Amino acid sequence: MAAVQDDRRENEMCSLLGLRKGVGRSEVDAYCDFEESHCVYSVPVELKSTTTGSVSTARDVGPAHIEKWRRYVWVFGFYDRRGKTLESLLILGPREMEPWIAQVELSITPDFALGERASRRLILEDLYAICDEKLTYSQEDAQKLHKKQWAKKQYKTQMDLPDGYSPQRMLDILRERSLYLSTRGSTLNNPHIPKTFFARLQKYRIWVEQKTDEEVKQMVWATIRAMALTEQRQDWILK
Repeated sequence: MAAVQDDRRENEMCSLLGLRKGVGRSEVDAYCDFEESHCVYSVPVELKSTTTGSVSTARDVGPAHIEKWRRYVWVFGFYDRRGKTLESLLILGPREMEPWIAQVELSITPDFALGERASRRLILEDLYAICDEKLTYSQEDAQKLHKKQWAKKQYKTQMDLPDGYSPQRMLDILRERSLYLSTRGSTLNNPHIPKTFFARLQKYRIWVEQKTDEEVKQMVWATIRAMALTEQRQDWILK
């Protein structure tokens, strides 16, 4: 139920601010699109809301989350305890979010490094112990090992023999499977952004009370626009 409430509030924020909602399986919540000096900007926006002051993020956070979070502008909506009334917004860019993101990265990096080093140390003897010794491994053998991590087409393209996989290629798949399993165990579950983090960034807060929806929208867009022009990130510029 909490996730449903979060989605409702974040959809409300997206509509209020006139952002372009991410579609389909897009990992981006919304985009702020505008033109400036003959350039078209499309700034990815992460929408988060809270009724307590601290903010939950995502389950199973790993390096991929860290990479994408560093590309986003974050818009936080602070609601009353009932979750009905939006009281304020906080807009933070990559620079403002970096101290928290770096802290999360620091906490997961050793585990991921350990998993990567361990997977690289697997040898043919390990493969034979797990998958039996064969001159050629079939697609069925590979799928039993790596499960649904690849589509059927990828299993075909990864073959290095006309009818399957050599022991060396199968060892590569074993290493990838090992890395995947260690990665799952190394992720951080739903790291929260605490109230204390936001307390240091009050100058970026926009109070919604006694402002029209249009005034709030214009203030948020002005803030995101200023961040985009300061950052000058190439991945935010379409042309």
